[in-house]
Amino acid sequence: MEESIDYAGLFPPAELAMRPAVEQYARHRVSANRWMLSRFVVPVKRLEEFDQAAADLFPRKGGSRDDAWRLTVLVSGLHEGALDGDLEVIEAFNAAYHRKGGTAAVIDAIETRAIDGATVAEGLERIPEGFETWVEIPWDRDPRGAIAALGGFEAGAKVRTGGTAPVAHPTAAQLALFIDSVACAEAPLKATAGLHHPCRNRNDRVGCDQFGFLGVFVGACLRWHGRLDREGLEAILEERDPRAFRFEEDAITWRDHRLGVREIDDARRRFIRSFGSCSFDEPQDDLRALGLMPAEAQSR
Repeated sequence: MEESIDYAGLFPPAELAMRPAVEQYARHRVSANRWMLSRFVVPVKRLEEFDQAAADLFPRKGGSRDDAWRLTVLVSGLHEGALDGDLEVIEAFNAAYHRKGGTAAVIDAIETRAIDGATVAEGLERIPEGFETWVEIPWDRDPRGAIAALGGFEAGAKVRTGGTAPVAHPTAAQLALFIDSVACAEAPLKATAGLHHPCRNRNDRVGCDQFGFLGVFVGACLRWHGRLDREGLEAILEERDPRAFRFEEDAITWRDHRLGVREIDDARRRFIRSFGSCSFDEPQDDLRALGLMPAEAQSR
C-alpha cells in the first residue's frame, strides 16, 4: 500500500472546500501512516485557490524536492484546444515556486482524458517531458484501442471505477477487460472513485455495488504476473469476503493464488500505482478493523 492513495478530498462524495481539503492533506503528511499517502489531486482551474489556501501549511522553504507537496493536476482532454493553456498554467506554477527559492509544492503528475486511440497518439505529443502522465480512458466502450496506443508513450491508463450514481460504475467484466488490456500494453495503471473499502460492497447511498481496493490491487498484481486471466480478474473483483485474502510476512494469498513480496513490489513499481480517494482515513479504518494495521498506527 506504499504511496497507494492519491488524496482527492475536493471531489465527491467528500467534496470538501479547498481549505479543509489542504488541512486534511497536511495532517495526513505527518501522520503515522503517511507512507500510504501519495499526491494531492487538484483541477488546473483551482491552482490559484490551492496556492492561497495552502500557503501557510507548506513545508519550510529551502527544503529538498522530496519535502514538497506533490500535486496531480487534472487538465483538459487530449482532444481539447484548452489543453495547451492548461499546460502553460502548470509550467508557470512550477516556475513560480522555483523562483521563490523553495520547494513547497511541485506539480509532477498530470491527468487528462482521451476518447479513442487516435486521440491518445496525437494528444500525448502535446504533453511536455518531466511529468508523470495519466490518461483516463472510457470503459463504457471497448477501451483496447486507446489503451494499446499508450504503448509508444511514457504514460499510464486511468480507469474510473465508480462515482455518485450507479451508471458511473463499470461491471466486473468491464473493469477486468480494462485491467487486462493495460497489462497487455505493459503500461502503468491507476484507478479512481468508489474504492473506499477493501472488498466488493453494497453502497446503499449510491444504490449499487462498489469495488474494493484489495480486489483491484491484488487482482492487478496477479494479472501482471500471469496468475489470472480475465475470468479470474472478474472473480477477484467480485470478492466480498476479506478472509479470502491472507497476508503473510513474505506473501499475499487470494484463494489459491499466491504473490511473493518481490512480485508485489515489481507489480507496484511497473503496473498498479495508486487509487484516488476522497478519504485517507476510511481505507485505513477498514484495514485496521480487519487486523491488517495496528490500532496504535492511527492517523487521527
